[in-house]
Amino acid sequence: MNRLVLQRNVQFLYEEQLARMEARALGCEDWDRDADNPWEVDVRADGCAAEVLNRSAYAGTLDGRSTVYAELIRPRYQGGEFNRTRSVNQYLTHWIYPYQGKFHPQMARALLNIAGAREGSLVLDPYLGSGTTALEAALLGMRCIGIDMSPLCVLLTRVKIDSAGAVEAIRGRVEALLEGTELDPENAGADEHDNPRVADFVRIARMVALSDVSRRRRNGPASFRKNLKAMLQSVEAHAEALSRFGISPGAASISQGDARDLAAAAVGDSTVDAVVTSPPYSIALDYVKNDEHALDALGVDLPKLRAAMTGVRGRGAKEKLALYNRDMQRMFREVARVLKPGARAVFVIGNATVDRSEYTTTEQMSEWAVRAGMEREREIPKIVFGLYNVMRDEKILIFRKPG
Repeated sequence: MNRLVLQRNVQFLYEEQLARMEARALGCEDWDRDADNPWEVDVRADGCAAEVLNRSAYAGTLDGRSTVYAELIRPRYQGGEFNRTRSVNQYLTHWIYPYQGKFHPQMARALLNIAGAREGSLVLDPYLGSGTTALEAALLGMRCIGIDMSPLCVLLTRVKIDSAGAVEAIRGRVEALLEGTELDPENAGADEHDNPRVADFVRIARMVALSDVSRRRRNGPASFRKNLKAMLQSVEAHAEALSRFGISPGAASISQGDARDLAAAAVGDSTVDAVVTSPPYSIALDYVKNDEHALDALGVDLPKLRAAMTGVRGRGAKEKLALYNRDMQRMFREVARVLKPGARAVFVIGNATVDRSEYTTTEQMSEWAVRAGMEREREIPKIVFGLYNVMRDEKILIFRKPG
């Protein structure tokens, strides 16, 4: 038997269940928890120790050896080198931009493993959001297709994934900008650069500063300077992590697109090895309003985006909910179409109430997925905090395409 010690942030029953499922997916057998220490487990890791050490999200150590993920998430105040924040969910470039409704990277990594995705696998996230699944897939050497209707999400994800490959050029541009006396986040001229990765990096730093001004009433120039420095530190840490752990990041194709029409994003029939995504929370969050300061600065036509985006389009709760339900059914059909036979799709989805009576349930969505042609494998209840009575329940739904 091998002694596996879980990460200390594994606190809830669903996390222990995911940890057990992940260990099994990576090749471990048995799962015997210590009677006195619930974080310590005896498993049989014959032939799969390297997989656990290099890929696991929930394992902290295996037979006293630290996992790569444990090193990545350890905050700086605890001696970590790759996480400048105090949160284990904000390591490397994950923290960049205050996007609401973020997918936890630890769970995203574990779900990729549980779905059976491996190095070289093609992963799809049809609701890209802040790019959590795409970044974790890249760190695991997987190829990823990520699409979102929001140009901000597309830009943000590219910066999180691609900046490490241009760290020297980015460092030079940041140093040059910080030497200047005027550094206004309203000035789009700061973005100008021959290297698109550098230009995108500075553009997102401006967007974060604009968010700080809009949401926190911060000083714009001071925030811009602070974010340039902090983001550079994280990109440098990202580049160092790739070198230190011998990670060959997978290629990521990130573009603006529609989950209801994956063919328009050139996703062919039966081509995807795994889907891991967190669809919009029904109409509980107004994604356009939350990011309107940054979207406006990017020159986005906000009414046009609002009229097209799932969970936002429509007028009034009834119409929005009806359109959301229709959109989700179309998305499930598209996911079933692009999955390879035998491949899995994982959705983190929650119930939402509207006017105390109208709602879309996870049970309904599960039925839609089955009707679209997928088989239900698991439903894992997940605790939700911070959304109060708007989100009454959330589940991790795992489906498999027959064949």
